[in-house]
Amino acid sequence: MNVPNSLTVLRIILGFIVPYMMISGDFNIRVWAAILFAIAAFTDWLDGWYARRYNLITQLGKILDPIADKVIVLGSFVAISDVFFDNMYSIWWIVPIFLREVVITIYRLIFLLRKKPIVVAASWSGKAKTVMQMVTLPFAYFYLMLSLYPESDPVGTPMVLFVMWWLMHLMILASLALTVGSGLRFFIKNWKAVKEVTTYE
Repeated sequence: MNVPNSLTVLRIILGFIVPYMMISGDFNIRVWAAILFAIAAFTDWLDGWYARRYNLITQLGKILDPIADKVIVLGSFVAISDVFFDNMYSIWWIVPIFLREVVITIYRLIFLLRKKPIVVAASWSGKAKTVMQMVTLPFAYFYLMLSLYPESDPVGTPMVLFVMWWLMHLMILASLALTVGSGLRFFIKNWKAVKEVTTYE
């Protein structure tokens, strides 16, 4: 448990705390949820930089890091969906994203835990979907906060929420398309390894 792995564990813990705060909190707690999400996002960069800078890359870190990313991203997507809040995006938009992330994370872990590990480098499509997800979540959060607390709307017009609602759904659609597309690219590019692992298992 070196410094990078400790930061990753912290991100996993925040991945459970932040969605709970979003669902159950009042205005102040939900603001703190956003702050903690930003801290978690920062540790995602920090632990990787620290591990490379001081040569502290470990097998445990390779396993925990993608798990931490998925926990906080997927947890946040679910927390601010229409399961808990009216007029938000449907949870059914998130189900394909959830399935893609879980399935590919499992395959990546299986690749790493083989006798002859296979390290799958991040592709441009994977990076693009991550960026889109990390842009969509804050935007959806701000829409949620303005709809829950209209007095905090600096403009104070229903048109602002109407435009944001459509933009939020367009961003969710883009996140879904990039996520599914990158998943298909993963299987196409690594089909031989996937087939070997699945047959072996």
